[in-house]
Amino acid sequence: MPRSPKGAKDAEAEVEESDSDLAHAQRVVSDVFGNIAAFWGFTRTQGRIFGLLFVSPEPLVPTQVRQRLQISTGSTSMTLASLQDWGVVHRQGRHYVAETDLWKLITNVFRRRERAEIVDAIDRLSGLVEALAQVPEPSPRLRFALARAESLQDFFKLGRRLMDAFVARGSGASRVHSLISALAQRSTLFPALLRQPRGSRARI
Repeated sequence: MPRSPKGAKDAEAEVEESDSDLAHAQRVVSDVFGNIAAFWGFTRTQGRIFGLLFVSPEPLVPTQVRQRLQISTGSTSMTLASLQDWGVVHRQGRHYVAETDLWKLITNVFRRRERAEIVDAIDRLSGLVEALAQVPEPSPRLRFALARAESLQDFFKLGRRLMDAFVARGSGASRVHSLISALAQRSTLFPALLRQPRGSRARI
């Protein structure tokens, strides 16, 4: 059997070393995004798959994702579907690629999850404020609860405006800066509100 030329062996060794380095990079980035995903309430598997795709030089099929991350076929399939639904990964035939515009990725999550939670909080507080305001001759304790609910309602409304300005690229830095300043100023009023004697009515 003919022996391989020395140059061919060197080339094979270089490829193996390159693949090893790439595999290391994929493991590190996958773990980084896995930790971030877990911190923000997503699953580690979602973060790990995104990290793997983000640092992969070519699109991957589900089998490659499953083998490289050592996860089950079912978990791979469900997680890729959820990431695609969030707009975090994109499908190209049988292959998947990561969204590389991180600003777009973050703002998309804000729009679909964080903003939805803020809107829900505002809606629930609005209903509570309306109900408490209609109570005839409220006691000092009830007026205190109403004042707290109104303060939270105003605070979340400002937070919604801040988030909308943050995710809208055309809003301009000055608008975001002014909203951050207003939010910071209002947040300093909460300790005083907590120290208020019962029966007082505070407005923020």
